[in-house]
Amino acid sequence: MTETEPHTQDPLRESQHSAVATGAVEPGPLDEVSSHRTIDPSVLYVGTPVYLVATQNPDGSANLAPASSHFALGRTIVLGLEEGGQSLDNLRRHPEATVNFPSPSQWHHVERLAGVTGKHPVPEAKAETYEFEPQKFARAGLTPQPSDLVTVPRVREAPLQFEIKVARITDAASGEFAMVEAAVVRVHAVPEITVPGTSHLHPDHWSPLIYAYRNFYARGAEVGFTRKSPFAHTPEPLAKWEQHGGAWNVVNVTDEHAQVDLLRCDGGEVVDRLVLREPRELRWAAVQRATHP
Repeated sequence: MTETEPHTQDPLRESQHSAVATGAVEPGPLDEVSSHRTIDPSVLYVGTPVYLVATQNPDGSANLAPASSHFALGRTIVLGLEEGGQSLDNLRRHPEATVNFPSPSQWHHVERLAGVTGKHPVPEAKAETYEFEPQKFARAGLTPQPSDLVTVPRVREAPLQFEIKVARITDAASGEFAMVEAAVVRVHAVPEITVPGTSHLHPDHWSPLIYAYRNFYARGAEVGFTRKSPFAHTPEPLAKWEQHGGAWNVVNVTDEHAQVDLLRCDGGEVVDRLVLREPRELRWAAVQRATHP
């Protein structure tokens, strides 16, 4: 998925066809050592959150396009947008935008933008399968919402919204797309996906719309978390043991339970053993084993 629609526009798909899919190359055999196959997929979207990027058209109206190529580091977000698309044209002229993340239940709003473009006239390469649509918000059944720090509107229905200002646009070596580096200047989130009294998104309540190999998915159940997670809380009995100067050691973890030795303050003698069974406590114990094997 790139700047316009999820099924037919991505840099790889436009530039190459899978040799396997066309029958030119037979799928590779299973590797006897790794049990992997050598394949040649037509797209490499292994699964990333969908976003709707809103930009400003030359007449001051808003363009809206779905995409999924992006990553973020710190307060910078990098978007991958196709050359020749209206979004990239708009950003080169007016370097502000909003990046709006829909929920899984809103996938049909994203799909309504498939097959339409904000370019007029429609580029020759898209003329047979696309039509010009100047009212992208209306076409998607979504509502523009004023932003605080940029002139481009947000998507009111999207539970997570970024306001961004473009710092640099770098052309890709292939010439088929560009990488847009932007500063995220403001973040908006509905209260339901945040932790009250903090600026954290609650990982149990925030589930983006995932795009993987031209299919839409919701995020699956949590299977673990990193040691730096603000939600990696030490189970209460162990936290109390720590408060009294004791130490502990996770002995083993299975799918059903985890065994934790309670140690004296010097970390030596085992005083007691605690068995954890609650699912999140088991995931916590698995993190400890992973970081302190």
